[in-house]
Amino acid sequence: MKRLFILLLVILPTLAFAQKARIEFTKTTHHFGVIPEQGGKAVYDFIFKNIGTAPLVLTNVRTGCGCAVPEWSRKPVVPGGNGAIRVYFDPRNRPGNFVKSIAVNSNAANSVVTLTIRGKVQHQPAGPYEGYDYSVGDVKFTQLKFDLDDIMNTQKIEQKIKIIHSGKEPVKITMDNLPPHISAKVNPEILHHKEKGEISLIYDAGLKNDWGYVSDNININVNGTAQGTLTLSANINEDFDFYEGNYDKAPVIQLPDEEANLKNLPPDGKATHSFFIQNNGRSDLIFRKVKGSEEDVHIHLGRHCIKPGKKIKVSVSFNTPAEGQVTKLIQFTTNDPENPISLYKINGQIK
Repeated sequence: MKRLFILLLVILPTLAFAQKARIEFTKTTHHFGVIPEQGGKAVYDFIFKNIGTAPLVLTNVRTGCGCAVPEWSRKPVVPGGNGAIRVYFDPRNRPGNFVKSIAVNSNAANSVVTLTIRGKVQHQPAGPYEGYDYSVGDVKFTQLKFDLDDIMNTQKIEQKIKIIHSGKEPVKITMDNLPPHISAKVNPEILHHKEKGEISLIYDAGLKNDWGYVSDNININVNGTAQGTLTLSANINEDFDFYEGNYDKAPVIQLPDEEANLKNLPPDGKATHSFFIQNNGRSDLIFRKVKGSEEDVHIHLGRHCIKPGKKIKVSVSFNTPAEGQVTKLIQFTTNDPENPISLYKINGQIK
């Protein structure tokens, strides 16, 4: 009996580790070489692969300064899948050698990985349009893409963009197809040669009424003609501050397992799978958002609210390939403060 207990102590941690994601980068260091100070942002993609057996989620990617900005997807990466972290380095006002580190946090077994970029910035005299790296017609912008990163559903965020007119004739700048949660003001609306202006944007996460990673595109019109697009993205999280850290009366989501393994699925057809979700907490569990990893994943909930101690049935249907295996992921966003995002994985073997 004692030997069996010791054997379990050895095997169980190994099995638990085997069900984890694991991130592996093609390379963790990149040398840009010599880049001009006024040549615009240098860009590099760090490619990685999930070599583990569970979905990989990048929870955060951080740099030590504002000159290096990372961009990455919040979507789960299935086992065997690939992804990339794009890093922008802004050489303006930074002549000389540079070395910057990027910390990558994830749910992987190797939960923290450090990436490094290095190079040398060649000093150049500043031109009249220094810092205005993006053009829409004859108008230059300091930025055309904003990642608001993690924000609460109760927040309002203001961002400002500097603009300058590089053409000869006066131009009028307007913005249309604005959704209700974004407001924009251009000052001044009409720009003359080499005149500078500003666009003020206000993003209201409460009016967005969405959760997780979201993105909006706004048309930029020059003299009434759409000539460019401004993109705003954010990762909207629920504000749980009202609990004040005490979750005794909060809802608790309970999935049957983290994944299901289905066999003998029909080739080149449609498969279905059902399971139950239970609320083990002491207040109503509310589904804020339910999303499949691909467009062919259709999810039906018995209800969008589960009373304490109750459960609902979840039905899933998806397309199957002609042969081989299939993997689908379902992401549940709920008002469970300790597990606001839960993942369920479906593995299928074609018969």
